[in-house]
Formats: sequence, C-alpha cells, structure tokens
Amino acid sequence: MDQLRAYAVLLVIFFHGTQIFGTWIAHGRAFEFGKDWLYSTNPAATVIFEGHTGVTLFMVLSGFIFAVGTIGKDVSYPRFMANRLLRIYPLFMVIVLIALAANPGAFGFLPFLQTVLGLGNLPGALVLGDISSGALWAVAVEMQFYLLFPLLNKLLTRFGMPTFLRLFAAIAVIRALVWFVTAVPNPDSILYYNLVGRIDQFLIGMIAAWLYLRYADHFRGWWKIAVSALVVVAALWSFNQVHGFFNHGWWRLLWIDVEGGMWALVVLTYVATVRATNVVARAVTKVGELSFSLYLLHLVIAGVLVQNRWWIDIPAIGPMASALVTVAALFLPVSIAVAWVTFHGIESPFLRLRVKYLVEPKIPVELRKLDRDLEKAAQSS
Repeated sequence: MDQLRAYAVLLVIFFHGTQIFGTWIAHGRAFEFGKDWLYSTNPAATVIFEGHTGVTLFMVLSGFIFAVGTIGKDVSYPRFMANRLLRIYPLFMVIVLIALAANPGAFGFLPFLQTVLGLGNLPGALVLGDISSGALWAVAVEMQFYLLFPLLNKLLTRFGMPTFLRLFAAIAVIRALVWFVTAVPNPDSILYYNLVGRIDQFLIGMIAAWLYLRYADHFRGWWKIAVSALVVVAALWSFNQVHGFFNHGWWRLLWIDVEGGMWALVVLTYVATVRATNVVARAVTKVGELSFSLYLLHLVIAGVLVQNRWWIDIPAIGPMASALVTVAALFLPVSIAVAWVTFHGIESPFLRLRVKYLVEPKIPVELRKLDRDLEKAAQSS
C-alpha cells in the first residue's frame, strides 16, 4: 500500500514539477493553467503530463484500504472518525494556521470554519495560494468520503455487492441527468474537484477490496501487473491526445470511472503479486509513508525554488527535459527531506494515538455460557 502511495505522490510531483519548472525555463514566467498544458505523442511523457491521475490513485487506494480490513465487520463511527482526524488534521491545521499567519488578509471566520470542517473544495473556503489551490481541495474530498465510509461499508457488508452496484449506478445516473440539465460550463467543478464526481473512485476502490478478498489468486502475476500498467499508459496517452482536461464532452462522465477502474486493476494486481523486500522496495515504501506531507507541501517547496530561480537549465536537451532533471535531481530530494521532518515531527506522534475502530461482535449470553462449558469440558478431557 505504501509503495502504491509513493507512485501516486510521485506522479503528482512530476506533473506539477514539469509544468512549473518547464514554463519558467522555456518562457521565464509562471505556468498558466489553460495556456501551458503539456502534450506529447510519447506515451511515457503523457503519463507525466497527465500526472494529476495520481490523485485518482490516492482515492481508489483510500476506498480499497478501508474496505479490505472492514468488509464483513462493524465499524465504530466515533473511533473511525477520531482516527481519520488524527491522521489528517495535525499537519493540515499546522499548514493552514501558518499560511494564515503569513497572509492575515486571507482570514475570514466563515471561510476558516468551512475549510477546517472539510469543505475546502467548495466556493467560500480560504484562499491560501498554492496551498489551497494545489492540495487542500483533495484533502476536503477525502474528509467528505470519511464521513460516508462507515455507512457505505455497512451497506456492502449487510446487503452485498448487488445492492452496492445499484447504489453506484444510481449516483452515476443522477449525476448525468444534472450534467445535461444544467449544461455545466466547467466539468471539473462537478467531476474533478468535488466528491460528486470522485465518489465513484472511492466506491471502485471498495469494490476492488471485495474482489481481492474473494479472488486474490486471479489477480496474481507479474504479467498481469504489466498489462494493468499498459492499460494506464494507453488510457492517459489517449486522454492527452484529445486534450482531455480541457475537453467538455459528455464522455468526461465516463472517464472518471475508466480512470478509477484502471487504477483499481493496478492496485489488485500489485497487492496480489508484489512481495519484494529489497532495498529499492523499502525505499519506495518510505516515500509512501511520507506521501501526505509530500502532497501538502510540494507546491510550497516549488514556490521557494522558483522565487530563488533554483532550477537546472540544460539548453542541449530543451526545457521539458531540463524540467524533468530539475524535478528528479532537486525538487524531489528537497521535498522528501522536508516531508521527512514534518512526518516525524507532526504526523507520526499523532498516528501513535490511533485506536482500534472495528467493533467486536456481540455474543448472546447463552452462547458465552456454552463457550465456557465447552472450554471446561476440553480442559477436563
């Protein structure tokens, strides 16, 4: 799981890094969202240029990780939410409060309340520059999913996959109806930055967990990982070729599920197959442990590097290749160093305060008495 988290955050870091440093190297100015998006016919390059897909992998992983340990079991809602707050809030609140101290004009009581209550992805929340626009919206979507997960888990546990799939289909149908009735001018407002669109990817992660618990052997095999990875490359290449992020066609309604499904296939094959414990695997795992700090802080670190004009420009290889070198040799190492400090200084102590949130099944008095009688009989024999 931590290795998959590492791949997700690395996709996001290389995605933002090539945009930010590539634009500065090529044009001497900041990246403009609609103007400087990167396109390529090279499939490997398109994986980086569409690296925002790492957020989708994070969300599929969230659904998978929670469900794989709780399907068939009862979850204590207060304890589950307490654990999620211990996981998210310490670093989240430190960043928000420091950002407000640096930008006091951004403070407003209602925007602050909206942001800390998990609605930072909606209009009216705090605007904190790269911190809010680049990262806090995804934290808000995750927090909104946490509120729903215990109920979703109960539905899947009690009524099974058919009921769960009907829920999935109903959400998709209602979302499509709203899409066509309101003629949404910007599909990202409903599909990308909002739980309304992202909920499918969490649900797909839960479905993947259900499949893993029953059919893990069917997904085992290195060649199956290779096939799932090729599916991801092909899908992202196609998305890049049609300028998908800025394409407002109705097919974007389907893309959220295609994207979630392809990453679910990667998760299933990877978890079922990989057992590596070598040095490289352990290093990747460590990066995964730092993924939350890396995600929240990497754009701030990029801002520091850009302000000081710290990047690597190699004219012989061009701006984009220079940007990749900058990310790999400078941006990523600095980000990992900072994340190591924040993980061990802020995240780790609070993680140790988490409690078990699975509820032990209630055993009727008669069964408890029978169990004691059987235990005594076994001892006497």
